[in-house]
Amino acid sequence: MVKLAKISKVLEVNNCNNEQLFKALYTSAFWEEINPSKKMEAQFIAPNVLHTKIYDEIDLVKIPIEMEGELLLSDKGEDAEKGRLIEFNVRNNKDIRELEGRIRIKPLSNTKSKLGVFIETFTLTSEFLNLLGGGADLVLQRKISDMLRNVEKCCKTKDLQDFL
Repeated sequence: MVKLAKISKVLEVNNCNNEQLFKALYTSAFWEEINPSKKMEAQFIAPNVLHTKIYDEIDLVKIPIEMEGELLLSDKGEDAEKGRLIEFNVRNNKDIRELEGRIRIKPLSNTKSKLGVFIETFTLTSEFLNLLGGGADLVLQRKISDMLRNVEKCCKTKDLQDFL
C-alpha cells in the first residue's frame, strides 16, 4: 500500500455564483460536464452519493483505465472567512483503497468564486499501482487541474442554473 503526496489546487472562477456552484455539485450532469476523463457515466444514488463509471487512458503511458465507485460528499457548512466546505471520500472502488479530501467554495463577489480541491489521503491498490508505476500522483494532479479548468470553461459557456 503506497500513500501519495497531498495535493492542493485552487482557482478563481468568473461567471460563477458560489450558491449555484454548490448546488451544481449535487447534480450528475455537472460532474459529467466537468469530468476530465474520456467518458464518465454519473448518477446520484443518494442525495450525497455520486456513483460513477469512468473510462479513460493515461496519456503518459497509454494505459486504458476503467474505474467504478462512489464519491460521498458531506456538506460541512459555511465559514464566513473561508467559504463553504464539502468533505469527500471514495468508496466501493476496487482500484482506489482510499481517497479523502475537501472542496472549498468561497464567494469573491456575486459572480466570482474561489474553488479549491484539497486531497488529504490518496491510496491506490497495489494492482493498480503496478499499471501506473510511480506516476499516479502526477496523473491525479493533472486530472484535478483539468477538472478545475473544465469548471472554469463551463462557467464561461453555460449558466450553472441549467444544471439545477
